[in-house]
Amino acid sequence: MNKTFSRILSFALSGALLLGSASAAEESVFTRQMVERSLYQTGNTQRLHKAIDKARAGEKVSMVYLGGSITEGALAQPQQTHCYAALSARLFAEKFMADPAQLEYHNAGISGTPSLLGVTRCEQDVLAYKPDIVFVEFAVNDSSDANAQMAYESLVRKLLNSETQPAVVLVLTLMSGGYSAHVHMKQIGKHYDLGVVSVYDAIKPQLDMKLMAWSDYSSDYAHPTTEGHAFIADLIGYYFDQAAATEPTDYVIPVEARYSKSLENLRNIRQGDPAIITGGSFPYTNVTCYSYTKGWRHSSLADSNDPLVLQVTGAYMTIAIKQEPNQLCGKAEVWVDGHLKTTLAGYAENAWGNVVTELIPLGENTAHTVEIRMAADNVNKYFSLLDIAVAAE
Repeated sequence: MNKTFSRILSFALSGALLLGSASAAEESVFTRQMVERSLYQTGNTQRLHKAIDKARAGEKVSMVYLGGSITEGALAQPQQTHCYAALSARLFAEKFMADPAQLEYHNAGISGTPSLLGVTRCEQDVLAYKPDIVFVEFAVNDSSDANAQMAYESLVRKLLNSETQPAVVLVLTLMSGGYSAHVHMKQIGKHYDLGVVSVYDAIKPQLDMKLMAWSDYSSDYAHPTTEGHAFIADLIGYYFDQAAATEPTDYVIPVEARYSKSLENLRNIRQGDPAIITGGSFPYTNVTCYSYTKGWRHSSLADSNDPLVLQVTGAYMTIAIKQEPNQLCGKAEVWVDGHLKTTLAGYAENAWGNVVTELIPLGENTAHTVEIRMAADNVNKYFSLLDIAVAAE
């Protein structure tokens, strides 16, 4: 799902941003007051200023957007160029880049996914691009329970402590009924002194006072229209302006977590990793699922149900699978130290070839034997494992 920035620059975007002028703001349901209200905090700006300095010097700047279907660009027309991520990346180039061709833009949005998958694929889909700036958007995909708080905060810490030390900016969206995981995400933003752009704070008061309708922003339950995407880009553009005008100070990452950092050290297990004892009836092969092109796949023609066996050390494991609407796609069981931990459902009636991620507590932070096998009555069905990762505390 990664798109090069050159595609954006080659596309005509005149008039795409709603608040580019005072007259546009006056005519739009999206007001200047909403834009200003969206900036929950600029946070510490040292890392953003470092990226801006690189941009102004004509150096390469890497921007990655990590999130769900809103980040991916659902309902934006055309999606690749008019999603909020592409538009706000273009704004950064216009505001700061001496050479816009030096901006590397990567859209790592995957529909229907929470921050648990975000932290699972962080290495592959974010850190591999050596980002200078990362935007994180999971407020409508995450729940507000302890596991979701742990996954989100662990993701934030993993990004902040990564090699390139990127600026991390939180984007907080909402659903038509008002749901958003923004409360604990704001607390995490405060704890780590991050930039926080809240679509929730911009829109919710307008809806409550009936100064706008949900349909002004979205034509379904969550996804912005093309105009809604442009509005989010304007909010990020306002953040850029305010943060650029804020004097940077030394940034220090808090040692202690606000909620939990148990997944910060999540390590992906790739093919060839010594943790894999045997692949069993799950050969490593080609798969097609968003940014996943390889995985462990049990075939419906398999004549055995030998388990994929791993020896791991850690307290938690995450497993990402491909879920499909085809009933030939079966169920797989995860056994830890001889005990059945969970059953992964590869089939769901409302699936679309999407990614589903499971958090599996392993117990004590010690060595464990993990076996993944098809359910006994599903041996003649197929199943796709996309990602396996383990976190040691």
